[in-house]
Amino acid sequence: MNTGICIWSSSTLRAEASHRSEMVSQLLFGETYTIIDQTPEWLKIRTTDCGYEGWLSHKQHTPLSDEEFARYETQPRYRVRDTFLYIRDAQTNIAFPVFIGSRFPLPDNGLFLLGSKRFRVTLPEPTETPRHEGLSVQQDELLDTAFHYLNAPYLWGGRTPAGIDCSGFVQNVFANLGIQLPRDASRQVDLGQNVDFVDEAQIGDLAFFENEEGYIIHVGIVCGYHQIIHSSGHVQINTLDSNGIFRADLGKYTHQLRIIKRILE
Repeated sequence: MNTGICIWSSSTLRAEASHRSEMVSQLLFGETYTIIDQTPEWLKIRTTDCGYEGWLSHKQHTPLSDEEFARYETQPRYRVRDTFLYIRDAQTNIAFPVFIGSRFPLPDNGLFLLGSKRFRVTLPEPTETPRHEGLSVQQDELLDTAFHYLNAPYLWGGRTPAGIDCSGFVQNVFANLGIQLPRDASRQVDLGQNVDFVDEAQIGDLAFFENEEGYIIHVGIVCGYHQIIHSSGHVQINTLDSNGIFRADLGKYTHQLRIIKRILE
């Protein structure tokens, strides 16, 4: 069994096989992976969705058989669209939250399986996303998802409203639309079509920012005319112009604009 699934609210992926190593990303509830290397206490994994690699503690590994993995990857799944949703372990009856972006099989009478583990859930009543005049359905859904993360604290490697980094935020928002982006901003920038001028930017475009050496170090989502939502200190909305991100509260530019890319059609 060389595959596994996350059955926790989130699981930490580290750069090296050590708890002292930096966190590079997180698995969300219901995300799967393939084992590509291991030590007695750690597994080097590759995520199924975007091929990101990192080290996962054996203690947070839940194995899947080849049959379970194939069945899970092809069956209809529910994706959490609220900030969090409570799941209950059917055996222990202990409830715990899973975050926006988590996914699991569509429940049958409130029950579903992840591998051999059974969970209980009450799905929220469907609600209609408020429509913004002049926007596409995708742009509406994108804004609704992005705004769920507002004020979430910045966390290097984070992917949840409890802590999230800039590229994890962008990746999660687009995944909610069924668009899978790479994990890191340095790879996200390779996608989409160039937008030549800030005035031409549309809601859902990605703005990338560089350091003095020219490396891409930050990314955010255009969320209005000359507005960007991004994770820096916390998820917030700031002014975007041809120079970069201007923070009115600080009275200065904090990020230098490199390029704007269009992902949505």
